[in-house]
Amino acid sequence: MRFPRASVLLFLFAGLAICLAQDPPTQALMDEFEGPIRSVSSASIYANLHWIQPSGPTLVTPLWCRDCEYDRTGTRTKLGEVQEGRFHGQNILLTYDANGRVKDRFVTDAASGVLQEHDVMGPFGKLEETTYVNGKFQWRSVFSYDEHGHMNDRQNFAKGRPEGESRILMDADGNLLNRSEYDKNHQLSMQQTFDPETKVEHFTTFDESGKIQLTWTVSGGKLTSFWEPADSPSQYGDNFTEKVEEGTYENYACHNDLKCDVSRIHYEYQNHDKHTPISAEWRDADGNLQFAAYFQYQLDSYGNWTQRQVWVWNPSLGDSTLFETDFRAITYWSK
Repeated sequence: MRFPRASVLLFLFAGLAICLAQDPPTQALMDEFEGPIRSVSSASIYANLHWIQPSGPTLVTPLWCRDCEYDRTGTRTKLGEVQEGRFHGQNILLTYDANGRVKDRFVTDAASGVLQEHDVMGPFGKLEETTYVNGKFQWRSVFSYDEHGHMNDRQNFAKGRPEGESRILMDADGNLLNRSEYDKNHQLSMQQTFDPETKVEHFTTFDESGKIQLTWTVSGGKLTSFWEPADSPSQYGDNFTEKVEEGTYENYACHNDLKCDVSRIHYEYQNHDKHTPISAEWRDADGNLQFAAYFQYQLDSYGNWTQRQVWVWNPSLGDSTLFETDFRAITYWSK
């Protein structure tokens, strides 16, 4: 079961379940770093190559953390990129409680020092998030979690007024059972449900009057129905991905003629670790290869890569061609 999207590049990683019996994954782990990571500094060389894949699961994920730093708990304290010898991005000041857990996060612009975000942290993640633009308050979000540590509610506010709410129900393993989105008038705008016994998934969006804008049903990982108005432009929910098996996904790009283009995307991973892919291939409904990416790595003793070569393919290229080479200098906290 996957969240739908109108047009987004999404690399599909294995989910990280959060439960009371263990601590939530650190930001370093969610950024795909193993070990007591302290800092990462990246550089890239790009080929003069035009290679674009369709909307859907990303074959080549960009470097999320180009120049980052972490404290000893694995919490990020710096995020951005060095350009022409100057750091552009965010500095993050952390405060801790008596048990050494992060209590507050203050995110500031690295160049100006202006506050951008203040997060109040709890045992499973953010409890409150306050966002600022040019130092002025913009909006606030409040989060709550279920007994397993999964977020089950997010309420958004702007200038003290409600701006929408997300209500989420998950099982103990973190599988989504129900997600409902409400607008600022408390009107249901989106609902997605999944029945683990029947393997039936429903997705529906609504306009401000409550009228259905788009709806589809997936049974056993296969699309069984899709509907949107005949005069509808591309909209949220008409491009979505379903998991077929581990490492294999089907992407549906649906249109207002009620037809859907189906593609299958398959990933192979280095040592099955789910965050160092060695190949990613995108095929059409007939099994013909349309796009592909292949990866070569140099790994350090923690299994983090320090060099990555990305080779890409599409029919116009004819052969796999070097697309980019990435380098990372990584330091670790001493034990």
